[in-house]
Amino acid sequence: MKIIGASVYQQDYHFHPCNVTVTGDRITRIGPSSERDALGLANETVINAEGKYLIPGLIDVHMHGWGGVGCDQADPEKLKTIGRRLAQEGVTGYACTLASEPDEHAFAAIAANLSMARQEEKKRTGARMLGFHMEGPFLNPVKKGGMTLEYLQKPSVDLLKQFIEASSFQVKIMTIAPEIKGALDVIRYGASKGIKMSIGHTMATSEEAERGIEAGASRATHTFNAMAPFDHRKPGVLGTVLTDDRVQCEMISDLVHLNFRTCRLIYRAKGPDKVTLITDSDLLAGLKQEEIPKEYPVIMKDAAYLPNGTLCGSIISLMKGMQNMVSIGIPLEDAVRMASYNPARDLGVEKDYGSIDVGKAADMVILNKDLSVDSVFVGGTKLR
Repeated sequence: MKIIGASVYQQDYHFHPCNVTVTGDRITRIGPSSERDALGLANETVINAEGKYLIPGLIDVHMHGWGGVGCDQADPEKLKTIGRRLAQEGVTGYACTLASEPDEHAFAAIAANLSMARQEEKKRTGARMLGFHMEGPFLNPVKKGGMTLEYLQKPSVDLLKQFIEASSFQVKIMTIAPEIKGALDVIRYGASKGIKMSIGHTMATSEEAERGIEAGASRATHTFNAMAPFDHRKPGVLGTVLTDDRVQCEMISDLVHLNFRTCRLIYRAKGPDKVTLITDSDLLAGLKQEEIPKEYPVIMKDAAYLPNGTLCGSIISLMKGMQNMVSIGIPLEDAVRMASYNPARDLGVEKDYGSIDVGKAADMVILNKDLSVDSVFVGGTKLR
């Protein structure tokens, strides 16, 4: 397959007019768009993308489900719905994010997601499940957000070890409140195993956040949300994560969880290399209010809300979030980076995913000039 004439987003984080050749599931050549005489081999699919963008497939490292199916499902067949629906939105990879819940439910969900991922490797029908993000259960109850209080636990290295083993070493991110007794031991252990330990659902002071970072925490989960507020004399966790260059900051990009000015502030404080766009999507994302089963006490407006008014997740795709960032003045080149390469790096899979380069997986999206999705490819397979 060849995609010709597009403005291709390459590893220098800029667009260049190029032709891209895909053989099997990999990108095998990137050449000048002037090389039209090399096109059109027998039985070769040629896609004319002139006037369009070709970007890496987006990767959502913090999402809880899509289309009525949650990542905590224990049914591999139902879980396929998530990847299929996400692929239609231009998202080609994601981290299965599990909120704090009973251990037996978490282990069942981990097993089901691994089974689903193995099936998808044999026949690709949707976005890739690229690992697990454990959002807890070692969180501060004061900032539990949409979490269920009774499922929060004291930090335990033994439980983290169990999650790692059950996931076949695919736990890639863990959210933890560093101020809780025992948290620093968990952070040290997780970081030693290559897990990106992420500060979140926290009331940490500046000093407590700093100790977490020294122990190995390298991320901030949905920055500003479920965190102690910033004060100019006691800047707290936010003052630390926004000014420490060791920290990657997640940013919910629905323009509801964060005012657009706050999005600009995070972007300007951290720069495009240190921001990862996420959705924190609710499992009901992609549905209309009338499609929501009555057993779910969730109100869908511009986001998902609990009946008491607590925000409990966004209802957008990461592609919409990227478009939102462009709409508030963030350059497209930076918005793409924050939604593709940076998330791939967060998951430790940047050698294969998150950018367009020879040898990498052919996970790509063709965008129209208005940034709407034209076509989606996962492993060279056209899914839209």
